[in-house]
Amino acid sequence: MATSRIRRSAAAVLTMTAVATTVLVGQAMADEDRPATATATAPATATDTVPASASAHAPADTVDTADASARSGRVPRIAAAWHSAWTGEDPNALAGLFTKDGTLVDLSVPYTSHGREEIAEFKAITERLIPDADLEITDAFRSGDRVVIRTDYSGTLPGASKSFKVQMATVLELRHGKIAVNTDYYDRATMLRQSGLPADWRPPAQR
Repeated sequence: MATSRIRRSAAAVLTMTAVATTVLVGQAMADEDRPATATATAPATATDTVPASASAHAPADTVDTADASARSGRVPRIAAAWHSAWTGEDPNALAGLFTKDGTLVDLSVPYTSHGREEIAEFKAITERLIPDADLEITDAFRSGDRVVIRTDYSGTLPGASKSFKVQMATVLELRHGKIAVNTDYYDRATMLRQSGLPADWRPPAQR
């Protein structure tokens, strides 16, 4: 009888140990998956390649964002480079982030640019039409070769009596670290209503 109790006690101890180990491992994995809290900010540089620099404590694919509105603290490096290029003045800085056959699709204009030359031209056209155009990152994340960026897009359209500020979502599809497809989604109707423009308004270049 005593031997039987000892065996049952030993089995119970082993079972409790296994359960505790499983819980601790699960907590450790959850901690690893939890996004790191940003401790510093560093501006992204507008270059023709994805920036390689990041905080020593940041995940390899993220950098601290200089955008005060970014709620996630850190954004994927390609998202930071994309934002820096769009808010910069050099159209080729944006085009250089794309593959040679890359595509930029603005579904709300609508307008599609194929290849780096057309993408640079689209950026230049945007600057001419909306000189005060601005993007503020509110969130961004990466899953495999896809990156989602949420921004507040603002500016003043030609002929508008007021400026606009709408939420925009951008999906980047990557190939070997560069953008193969960039698709922008935002509410054109809201943009025009905020601007005081008619619903059938079109950019001057499309008239």
